[in-house]
Amino acid sequence: MNFNFLWAAALADELVRAGARDAVICPGSRSAPLALALADRLRPHTVIDERSAAFFALGAAKASGRPVPVLSTSGSAGAHFYPALLEAEATGIPVIAITADRPPELHGWGAPQQLDQHRLFGAHAFFADLGLPDPPTLAHMRATAARALHHGGPAHLNAPFREPLAPIPGPLPEVRNDPAVQHVSARGVPEMRELAGILSRHPRGVIVCGPRDVRDDLASSVGELSRALGYAVLADAASGLEDGVAHADLILRNDAWARALRPEAVVRVGGAISSKLVQSWLEQARCTIVVHERGEPVDPSHGATSVISGSAPEICKALAASARAEGPLRRMFGDAERRARGALETAFAEGAWGEPLVARETALAAELLYVASSMPVRDVDAFAPRRGRVLVNRGLNGIDGIISSAAGAAAATGARTIALVGDLALLHDLGGLVAAARLRLPLAVVCVNNDGGGIFHFLPIAAHPERFEELFATPHGLDLEGAARLCGASFARVGDPRALRSALQRSDGGLQIIEARTDRGANVAQHRALQNAVIAALGDPP
Repeated sequence: MNFNFLWAAALADELVRAGARDAVICPGSRSAPLALALADRLRPHTVIDERSAAFFALGAAKASGRPVPVLSTSGSAGAHFYPALLEAEATGIPVIAITADRPPELHGWGAPQQLDQHRLFGAHAFFADLGLPDPPTLAHMRATAARALHHGGPAHLNAPFREPLAPIPGPLPEVRNDPAVQHVSARGVPEMRELAGILSRHPRGVIVCGPRDVRDDLASSVGELSRALGYAVLADAASGLEDGVAHADLILRNDAWARALRPEAVVRVGGAISSKLVQSWLEQARCTIVVHERGEPVDPSHGATSVISGSAPEICKALAASARAEGPLRRMFGDAERRARGALETAFAEGAWGEPLVARETALAAELLYVASSMPVRDVDAFAPRRGRVLVNRGLNGIDGIISSAAGAAAATGARTIALVGDLALLHDLGGLVAAARLRLPLAVVCVNNDGGGIFHFLPIAAHPERFEELFATPHGLDLEGAARLCGASFARVGDPRALRSALQRSDGGLQIIEARTDRGANVAQHRALQNAVIAALGDPP
């Protein structure tokens, strides 16, 4: 038995977990591992012609109300599924087209029976490429298949295989091969009560609210759930929540507190959080429920036990109505948050000028703040209290287009908007300054200018100085006042907290650029000093 067959068996298991009972199998060689796995776990129906096979699967799915996979080999075979999938799309029938594929090295160089099978059916079917069988990605494959099967309507799973395509003797590698996350609709009342019961049996929990743009009653519904269970609320800077734990990244750097606060259960709302440390800490939980409203579910480690699709406020209220526990983490995190906040206030009152202080002062001054990825969003999230509205472009975490995005926010709301960016992000979007100037928008751009990419100093590559500046830090040596002159913007260069506060308070209703000069070399040490101040102030946990 080679790993191809364990991989194929895991995919077949996910089909069974999704309710499949029948499989339609077309003959082929590249699809052999899947054909054998489907035949072992489902009721197999072999059909010679792929067009007929897909319609056969359509009829079986209609009659049974269950998903029905239809399997083909690589090449033109899968293209014959198209008419049946179009009909399945029009009527919402879960026909699951599985196309075996050649590996990447056999594409593009004249190998037989290969074509680009990605999105073979365009927008007419949910598509996922399962990747080549590989032990480290088995959990990802299972989670991807489960998500496709929950999608409803037709789906296309492309499954490349390398030879050997027949069973061979030999041991299999040790690999995590657990069932994938359970997908639940918020409309399913019994499922919601079951999940509320699970949370009630895990009283040590947290509710993590990541970036979220929608303005609704999430804060009150999260508060209800927090009170019902005794769960702490960890609020990302861009979550839209002003209540909750703002300094989790700093608190959890204290090892004793991280152990004392270790959660049994996690409820996740919104997008991905910025702190890798907090993310790693959350992955210790035995139960993780992801509330999925749009985009991709946030579960990169595939540790979630359930994904609930629907409105986050409605889901939190429904869970709060049935869940009851007296968990300790809400009280414990509240105590830690008060100590961390006091330590930061003291440190910033006495501390040196630097990027954490710029982020904190800018966040305190802004009613509507647009924050760039890289260091600015991490600094706001770690060091600033939660107030005002914070927007981020963290779907893909790029530094591009931040000034233009902030200009759009200012235009749509009419409110004075502050953009907090690094110097590379500003240089990446000079066109945004031009747009804001032409449209006379009330936009202030606070640019942390450390002459390059400061975040790279926090990464392992910084230990290799011979090419670090040239290839990673990329200093530019430009005078940013020239950008202000180009756009007719007011300009201020600041180097201390009082000057920054004064510049943030001044506004003529147009475009303003505030350059805050900082030192990349000193920045890492400043971050470490603030982290150590909080660690010391926390003392021993109760």
